[in-house]
Amino acid sequence: MKHLLATFLVATTLAAGETLRLRVLDPLNAVVPQARVEVRPRGGQLQSGATDELGEAEFSLELPAEVRVSAPGFEPVTLVVRSVAAGPEIIRLRPEIIRASVDIVVRDEPDSFSPTGTTLDIERTGARTVLDAVDRLVPGAFVTRRGVMGYGIATNGTGAISIRGVGGSPNTGVLVVVDGRPDYMGLMGHPLPDLYPLSDAATVTVIEGPASVLYGSNAMGGVVEIKPWRPRQGRSTKLTAAGGSFASGQYHLSHGTAFERGWYAVHAGAAHTDGARPSSAFRSRDGTLTTGYSLSPGWRLSLEGRYGHFHVEDPGPVTAPLAGSYARVGRGGFTVGLDHTLGRLWGATRVYSGFGKNLISDGFRSTDRLTGGRTEHNLMLRPGFMLQLGGDVSDYGGRARNVRTRVNWGKHTLTSAAGFVRGQWQASRRARFHSGARYETNSQFGETVAPEFGAAFAFRENYSLGISVAKGYRNPTIRELFLFPAPNPALKPEHVWQYQAAVRARPRDTLSVSLTAYYIQLNNMILTLGRFPNLRLSNTGEFLNRGLELTARWRPTSRVSLHSGYAWLRSTSLPPLLPRHKFSVQADFDAGKAFLSVGAWRVGERFANVQRTRTLDAYTLGTLKLTVPVRRSLRFHAVVDNFMDQRYEVLTGYPMPGVNAMAGLTFAF
Repeated sequence: MKHLLATFLVATTLAAGETLRLRVLDPLNAVVPQARVEVRPRGGQLQSGATDELGEAEFSLELPAEVRVSAPGFEPVTLVVRSVAAGPEIIRLRPEIIRASVDIVVRDEPDSFSPTGTTLDIERTGARTVLDAVDRLVPGAFVTRRGVMGYGIATNGTGAISIRGVGGSPNTGVLVVVDGRPDYMGLMGHPLPDLYPLSDAATVTVIEGPASVLYGSNAMGGVVEIKPWRPRQGRSTKLTAAGGSFASGQYHLSHGTAFERGWYAVHAGAAHTDGARPSSAFRSRDGTLTTGYSLSPGWRLSLEGRYGHFHVEDPGPVTAPLAGSYARVGRGGFTVGLDHTLGRLWGATRVYSGFGKNLISDGFRSTDRLTGGRTEHNLMLRPGFMLQLGGDVSDYGGRARNVRTRVNWGKHTLTSAAGFVRGQWQASRRARFHSGARYETNSQFGETVAPEFGAAFAFRENYSLGISVAKGYRNPTIRELFLFPAPNPALKPEHVWQYQAAVRARPRDTLSVSLTAYYIQLNNMILTLGRFPNLRLSNTGEFLNRGLELTARWRPTSRVSLHSGYAWLRSTSLPPLLPRHKFSVQADFDAGKAFLSVGAWRVGERFANVQRTRTLDAYTLGTLKLTVPVRRSLRFHAVVDNFMDQRYEVLTGYPMPGVNAMAGLTFAF
């Protein structure tokens, strides 16, 4: 289930012992009785209650305070209240869209407010990129790496995301979506993981399992949705500078101002390292400029421009080291957005265009682009019934050649158009049902239909069971159709069916657990057959993936928070580098004048090659992060990775760094 995190900041002088009145409404302006309300003053004890028959609740407490409101069938809302208004604070809940997802928050600073539900905190893990955080916080997700920084591209590139064993190498089975815009390379079909820094991310949502009804191709295994940071009120600036082992450094600047009806935000980042091995340097730069304006209380127009560039060196496997092997990538683009909230109708429209240029030391050169639009609207037709309608179009492709071998693959372009519909019915307080379908037509592959069905049952308060069936698909990329290693224009789309059941329980306010079981049928999978130079690509793969995922969150005291996750995967044809077992545990300690996070991750054995004749050993990693507020606007942080000095490999032949550290300062005003 997808959780909506909306933050409303009211900046005025606060007083002690204020009476906070809340009124909870739905999109039809109907009151929501018996909505659960949790209020936690900063540094204080949690208070909880429920709205009355008028949808109202009242608390006496010191401000500021974090308020979280939730009700069955609605998306929870979290807000920070800093002062009391003349009348009750109106909180409007939207019907919850049923999804199997995990929400991750990028917090500006640690505080006494604990993430609730399935919301996890990137800031507390010491993660350096969005995908690094996904790997650490989502049990069923796994991301390959090869060094301190820099995922790289091409033959030995990493950053491949897999969810429940579905992803591919390079990753074309898990889609990355940035502010509603699908983001991938037009020729190769994969995202560029080195261009997803944390500097301008506010939240990250991971949809586990097929999401093709909403997002079409490449969402066969799941989706990573990145929502950019936006200023809420007044002026905000944050500058972070950090340095550490192997001459590594990271620098981020975020600045934004919100006016009465408009806003703007600027993000800039840079990172570099010499790497733990010779010829493994990495450096990157990225920048984003966004601006928005409220045309009316219900309509908002926005414009985003972005550009990023990175240079990454490939040292090669230790058995065959490389010298002078590198890749340089530049990508940019723009997005025009129109968001609306009109009572029972809300949604967003995006028109976007992106371009990229790749240069690899082996002679490969390419330019690619992705242009398209997407619209999604949610309509609450009557109490308990919501309809989602949307569609998208895309035109993608590019040119590729090799200046050394004098091979010119020419220019190739594909287009697609699709529409989707989802309906959700709240049959009773304890039962919800949903179904949907997507119809897509593609200039190369013709027509594709993807359906989904599901239901959720609350058999007791805070105890629920969700079941779902969904189809996902992936269209072959231009690389597979027309470029290399053995192009086959006759390839057909891959598709999967996933069957899932999930039990979620919250026996007390401080404890929540979930257990998910899934069964995935993968059909028509594209395999590379034969031996070089007689290779061919063919739709011949049929596999089964089965697994379990367990998560638990516990807050034994107001200053201690624990989170743990475990994933078990069994496949009839487990791809190389993916673990059968993955376990993580993290403890956060608030010592008042300092904040300490301790995390550990256990990754099981993996196959080292496609033939599955060799394995990579299991490994256990540990990370420490210490944050110390020096003054109100300045804080110090230090991260120690692999503090147990574990020797391990994620990519065959690429030993990972031993113990390493990074420390820095964040100045916010």
